[in-house]
Amino acid sequence: MVGMKDAVSGIQETFGDKIQRVELVRDIPVLSIAKTDLPAVALHIHSAPSLQGTLSLQWAADLRPRLAAYRIYYLFTLDGGAWLILQTDLQGDDRLFPSITPRIQAAKWYEREIRDLFGLVAAGHPDLRRLVRHEHWPKGTHPLKKDFPWNYIMGRQDGEYRFRHIEGEGVFEVPVGPIHAGIIEPGHFRFSVAGEPIMMLEVRHFWKHRGIEKLFENFGLMEGVPLAEKVSGDTAFGHSLCYGQAVESLLGMEIPLRARYLRSLFLELERLHNHIGDVGAICNDAAYSVALAHCGRMKERIMQLNDALTGSRFLRGLNRVGGLSMDLSEDQLNTVVLQINAVEQDFAELSRIIFNNASLTDRLETTGILKERTARDHGVMGVVGRASDIDRDIRRDRPFAAYDRLRFKVPLYRYGDVRARMRVRIDEVGESIDLIRQVRAAMTPGPVTVPVVAAATPGDWALSAVEGWRGEILYFVMAGDDGKIHRCKVRDPSFVIWPAIQFAVLGNIIPDFPLINKSFNLSYAGTDL
Repeated sequence: MVGMKDAVSGIQETFGDKIQRVELVRDIPVLSIAKTDLPAVALHIHSAPSLQGTLSLQWAADLRPRLAAYRIYYLFTLDGGAWLILQTDLQGDDRLFPSITPRIQAAKWYEREIRDLFGLVAAGHPDLRRLVRHEHWPKGTHPLKKDFPWNYIMGRQDGEYRFRHIEGEGVFEVPVGPIHAGIIEPGHFRFSVAGEPIMMLEVRHFWKHRGIEKLFENFGLMEGVPLAEKVSGDTAFGHSLCYGQAVESLLGMEIPLRARYLRSLFLELERLHNHIGDVGAICNDAAYSVALAHCGRMKERIMQLNDALTGSRFLRGLNRVGGLSMDLSEDQLNTVVLQINAVEQDFAELSRIIFNNASLTDRLETTGILKERTARDHGVMGVVGRASDIDRDIRRDRPFAAYDRLRFKVPLYRYGDVRARMRVRIDEVGESIDLIRQVRAAMTPGPVTVPVVAAATPGDWALSAVEGWRGEILYFVMAGDDGKIHRCKVRDPSFVIWPAIQFAVLGNIIPDFPLINKSFNLSYAGTDL
């Protein structure tokens, strides 16, 4: 692991005057470079043994009217958790920038998304088919350009998506979705098989694009929390917390300690009910419905606790810029501990039963293996990453809320199969319960919110990360004029992990896919903003 100052110095020594400018934006080094030099610098950050930078986010911003340019940002998470950003500008009518996808696989969807939403083309990208813009979107429609009205009603055109094909004797394609038998969101999966084993899977999502990032531009900085809660309904608290933290950083706000502790508590409650529900759902897809029934009962107990504490089963309406909208009394905090103690005992007994079930173990082991190399190439993190030996957790690596005052272990498994992903969830349930107890023991009286006393400078920005229950949530918020949001980039972990599931299914059979997919349990809405 190398220090950030040494990392930046090493990059400058390697590339000399190709690094046009280095500045610190809220302790994040930002290196400005010409677009022609970008692939070489990005590959060095990604591949150098001392850096091992994972591309965690790539996004664009239309800087008009302040500047007649587009800016493209590349966020790398270095070995050890430090952040480093590359940025390059496209001036005037320039719409081309060099693709880094041929060398850095994690950029593939980001660069396609940038093309769809901004009309900026990644030259040299191996797959420039539409991603977000389905074929019925009119040509030339790029909604995140500043001259595109948020309430514009598009016409409709006919078009056909060009799926990839494997040709040969005995090869069949099996389309599944986007409409499914269950009550789930729309997603299309196209399998290519020869006999039973899956030879290729192509994921085709983005069926219900809501224009959330465009909608953010209509809000003031203080008004965006309710919209952030709607990005992915099962992660309402995690998303609203991440947005709130970005604005608080932008405004230089210091959040009260009690609010920081409560934010950690609510985030762990959100993690608890989702993980417990997932364990039951994985077992159910392996025909072990008894576990589903018991996990459903425990999940409901926690969600009813959420409702009793806050008035929302999904913990909506709690976060606000500057802290929280409500406090918890001593009696309520004691109730939380009593309830999670009961759930802990109940869940521990169920876990023993699950792991002693030989037929269930046989069903889960070696199914849907995501190899560590594949996970690293795609920038996978969170539950799925930790099951494939990716040792990364924002709560530990870049502490937020009160996690710098709390102790916990990060579960890590190297097998990368369905059972490993379930074991990560089971271990994290125990860690979340212990974290909630630590919060209760450390709580001291004090305020849970502070007033806003500063204004943001137009063009200034901040970046925030939260370890949601699926993994790392990221928000980039750039201030505009009159306290408005100029640009808000949202990244749910699902956007990163969906491409990787296409590799985890290879060699399995189609009846295994529901089980593999459930063990990933990614958000369609969080992907399709």
